[in-house]
Amino acid sequence: MSEENRRDNSQIMHSIGQLTGAVNAMHSGLTARIEDIKSDIRRMEAAQSERMDRIEDSLGNRIDGLEESVGKRIDGLGARVTSLEAEDKRLIEKTAKLGALGGGVGGALAAAAVELVRRL
Repeated sequence: MSEENRRDNSQIMHSIGQLTGAVNAMHSGLTARIEDIKSDIRRMEAAQSERMDRIEDSLGNRIDGLEESVGKRIDGLGARVTSLEAEDKRLIEKTAKLGALGGGVGGALAAAAVELVRRL
């Protein structure tokens, strides 16, 4: 082999070595960036999960508060309905008594009218 061929081969080998080193450096850099991106994604997922947990807890507390408030209102409505039913019952009893009394008075008036007609 001639000296010139050896120099050419040496330069080719040197260039291949530099190219290999550059490719390895690029590969290492890309691998590091990919790992950084994966780490960022993991942190974002963890933060999102924590946010969702806080939102769920907050909504759960609000629902519990509303449930208690609505329960009290329903209980209050139940008491009102019971009170109104009792009042309605009393009014029905009074109406029945007044109807009976009115019927009795009406009957007495009718009997008195019949007696008056008979005596005339």
